[in-house]
Amino acid sequence: MLAKFKQQGYPASFAPLLMAGLALVLATGLALVPLLLVFQWEWWDFPWKPSGLTRIVLTASHVVSGFLVLALIGAVWTVHARAGWLRQERHISGTGLLMAVGILTVTAPLLLYVSHEDSLTWIATAHTAIGGLLPLILLGHALQRRKR
Repeated sequence: MLAKFKQQGYPASFAPLLMAGLALVLATGLALVPLLLVFQWEWWDFPWKPSGLTRIVLTASHVVSGFLVLALIGAVWTVHARAGWLRQERHISGTGLLMAVGILTVTAPLLLYVSHEDSLTWIATAHTAIGGLLPLILLGHALQRRKR
């Protein structure tokens, strides 16, 4: 994957920065899942759930790394995605990635501003589910490249 980005003119640090940002978003998002299950779904009482300063730092890290990833995906869109679309390569996985990022981008501010409890629960669940699927879609996208 690094070679593909270099070939398309991205700096050498671009792909590692994108992957690091995605890893940080995923890690902080997974750390916030117990909060979803405890407070939104009222299912389980976990032995550990972030509270106080830990919750604030995790949430802030998730938001900041999400903004970083969104900016980098904008850079991916301008060259990589458009070139792949014109070459008619990996339309399904590429479209899936862009749709997943779009859904995450739309649901993120809704988590802050929706006040209806039932709607908030479903928005948070959709955000978490799509965020969990994103690495799998990305892996499928990368593996399709290796098959060719």
